[in-house]
Amino acid sequence: MEKVYDLHIHYTFELSLQDTVEIFQEEFTATGTEKYCFLSLPHHVVDGKAELDKTQNVKGLYLKSKFQPNAYAFAGLVHPDEHCDQERIAEAFLAQVEEYLSVGYDGVKMLEGYPSLLKAWKLPLDSPIYDKFYRFMEENGYPILMHIANPQENWDVEQASLQAIEAGRVYDASYPSKAEITAQVFRVMERFPKLKLILAHFGFMSYDIQEAARFMSYPNTLFDVTPGGEQLIRMQKEWVEWQPFWEKHQERILYGTDFYAFPKDENWETAFHRRPKMLRQFFETETEHVYLDESFMGVGLSHSLRNKIYRENFTKLLGEPKPIDEGYLLREAERVLKADDLQYVQQTLHK
Repeated sequence: MEKVYDLHIHYTFELSLQDTVEIFQEEFTATGTEKYCFLSLPHHVVDGKAELDKTQNVKGLYLKSKFQPNAYAFAGLVHPDEHCDQERIAEAFLAQVEEYLSVGYDGVKMLEGYPSLLKAWKLPLDSPIYDKFYRFMEENGYPILMHIANPQENWDVEQASLQAIEAGRVYDASYPSKAEITAQVFRVMERFPKLKLILAHFGFMSYDIQEAARFMSYPNTLFDVTPGGEQLIRMQKEWVEWQPFWEKHQERILYGTDFYAFPKDENWETAFHRRPKMLRQFFETETEHVYLDESFMGVGLSHSLRNKIYRENFTKLLGEPKPIDEGYLLREAERVLKADDLQYVQQTLHK
C-alpha cells in the first residue's frame, strides 16, 4: 500500500482525547496514512446560530504533539458573539493568528465559507474584517485551508442528494448562492494575489473547469482532493477535459480525506475506510467501483503524479512541523478542557 500524507483531518466527535488518539492510531495504520494535518472547526451552526466549541484549537495542537514528528495542526479563528465593531474584530483576528503561528500551529483552517455560517454571521469572505488577517498570512507565506460553498445541486431540492437533504444541507434564497460565495473568494484573491490559499473539496469547482483554472491562475493557490459532493466522480465523467488540468497543476493538488476518529461502533470500519478507499480506487485503478450509490471508473494516475498528490506536495507546502510551545498548550488545556481530557494531557504531554 502506498503511503499517504493527509492534509484534511478532523476530530469533532464527542470522544475523549485518549479514545481519539487510540482510534486514530488504528485508522492511520489501516489506511497507510503516514503524516497528518489536524484541522480545527471551532464554530458550527445550531438552529441558525453559530456556536463556539472552545476546545477545538487546543485539541488540534495536542494531537499534533501526540503524533509528532509526523503531525501538523491548523487553528481556527474564534469569532465574537456579535459582529459589530469591525476594527476591533479585525484586530482580534490578527492577534489570534499572530499567536497561533508563534506557538506551534502550521496554518489556519477556515470554515467561514460554509453556507450556514455565512448566513448566521452575515459576514462575507471578502469583508474588510478579514483584511489584516489575510495580509498577515500573505506576507508571511502561511497557508489557509478554506471550505467554500457546497455542491451546486444543494441549492435545488429537486437535485440535491438524499444525504444532503437528510443532513439539512439544502439552501434556499436566504443563503448566499454558490456563485456569490465563489465570487467572494475571487475578490479576496484580487486584493491578496499571493495568498497561499488551499480550497478544500476542489472548491466545489468540478462544475466549471474555467473557474478552477482561474483560481489556479494565482501563484500560490492549491486544491485538496477531499471527497465532497463527489467532485472527483463528476470530473471522471469529463476526464478527457480534466486530465490536462491535473497534469498542468500536479504540484498544487494535495491528498485529503475528511478523516475522523470515528466512534467504535458496528459502522466504525466502514466509516473510516470509505473515503480513503474511494480515493485509492479513483487514483490507482482503471476499473469500475461504487461510492455510496454512484458508480465511477478509476482514472489510473501515473505513479509520478500520485507521488506528488500523496506526499510531495504536502511536504513542499508545510515543510517541517513548527515547534510547539508546550507551556502555551498546557495553559490552554487547563483553561478549556474537561477534567478527564486535561488529566490525560498532563500525564502524556512529555511522554
